[in-house]
Amino acid sequence: MSESETSWQVFPHGPLEPLAENLWRVEGEIPGMQLRRTMVVVRLPSGHLLLHSAIAMDEAGMEQLESFGRPAWLVVPNGWHRMDAARYKARYPDLRVVCPRGSRKRVERVVAVDATYGSLRGSSGDDEGSSHALVDDDDTVRFEYFGDKGQMEGVMLVRSDDGCTAVFGDLLFNVPHQPGFFWWFYGRVMGSTGGPKVTLLGRLFLVMGRARKAYRSWLERTAEVEAPVRLVPGHGEVVVDDAAGVLRMVAAAL
Repeated sequence: MSESETSWQVFPHGPLEPLAENLWRVEGEIPGMQLRRTMVVVRLPSGHLLLHSAIAMDEAGMEQLESFGRPAWLVVPNGWHRMDAARYKARYPDLRVVCPRGSRKRVERVVAVDATYGSLRGSSGDDEGSSHALVDDDDTVRFEYFGDKGQMEGVMLVRSDDGCTAVFGDLLFNVPHQPGFFWWFYGRVMGSTGGPKVTLLGRLFLVMGRARKAYRSWLERTAEVEAPVRLVPGHGEVVVDDAAGVLRMVAAAL
C-alpha cells in the first residue's frame, strides 16, 4: 500500500444518520464526480463494528463512529468501492477485510483480503444463490450472492429490532433525475437515475449471464421471505416505503 492510499484523506461528507438501533449511514462525495457514495455502519452483538463501503470521515465523525464500538470488519462490496479501504486498514490494523470472491483481485490491489463471502460461516443455497454469516456473529449480518461464477458483488442483510435491512453496493441505485450535462449523460443516457433500479453498468459488469437470472430470483425471494423494512443503495436515497414492493419492481425490470 502506498502512502497516498493509506494517509487519511477526507472529502466532504454528511453526518452519521441512525437507521436502527444497530445501524447507521453516512453519505460522502466522490472526487471528480457529482455522484455521491454511501457507507453503512453495523454494530454487532459483540459490540464491534462492521463498515460497509468505507468513507474516511473528519475527526469528529471518527470520534462519533468509535463511540459506537471499535471497527473490526471492513466490507468492500465490489472492486470499485475500495477508495478508502487501505486508509481504514492503516488506521485499524486488526480490521478484517471481506469482499466478494470475483472482486478479490481488484480489491487486493489496495488492501489485503482476509475472507470472501463464500468462505464465511453458515453456507446455504446453491449456484443460483448462496448465503453466509460472519464467523463471530449470530446472523445479525449475512452476505448473499448470485451465481457460482463471477460473484462480483452481493448484498448484505442486517437484522435490527425493526426488521431486515438490505445493503447494496452498485447492484441498486436510487438516484433522482437532476439537471446538468453530467446527470443528463450519466443519469438519463446511461440509465443511472430515475428511481430504484439496476443501472446499465450494473447489468453489464455485475449481473451478467446466469447471474442476472439468479439476482432476479433473489430479489423476488427476499421480498417474500425477508420482507425488508428498508433498502440502502450504494448510491442514492434509502428506500423505506414498501421496500419489498420495490425489490419486486426492480426484479421485473431486469
